Amino acid sequence: MSKLIKKVALIGGGVIGGGWAARFLLNGIDVNVYDPSDSAERSLNEMLSNARGAYSKLTMAPLLKPGKLVFFDSLEKAVQDVEFVQESAPERLELKRSIINQIDRYAPEIPLICSSTSGLKPSDLQAEMQHPERFMVGHPFNPVYLLPLVEICGGEKTSCKQSNSR
Repeated sequence: MSKLIKKVALIGGGVIGGGWAARFLLNGIDVNVYDPSDSAERSLNEMLSNARGAYSKLTMAPLLKPGKLVFFDSLEKAVQDVEFVQESAPERLELKRSIINQIDRYAPEIPLICSSTSGLKPSDLQAEMQHPERFMVGHPFNPVYLLPLVEICGGEKTSCKQSNSR
């Protein structure tokens, strides 16, 4: 039996990060968000409203109880006590690498850190991490909350180990 993820951190709440938030929340997963933009919370809440409407039309089955959304004023606080972190910052290598290194430093116990990137190599993003073995690209198809498809790609230092929880 595998462990289900119950709480995630999203670093970046723009179009992709907001889509991830909707995907997780509408599937009953709690979400911590950190985004330094002054308009991030307002924009993300607007996106969630649109996502709820679209998501409810996908199925006649009752929707799950949504997860809890919490905004944080620091990356360090957002990544505490989560089981998964998804980074969705702008597509600039040095910016993403800096953010990923902070995630790696502040949340040392999490099993997986993913980045939404369509053009940067995972090996370049994980190059300066203390624990590069748990880093992967996890780039969604759009709109994230409607299409349950994610491109997954490891880097040179990504571990291929799988745990067996029997």
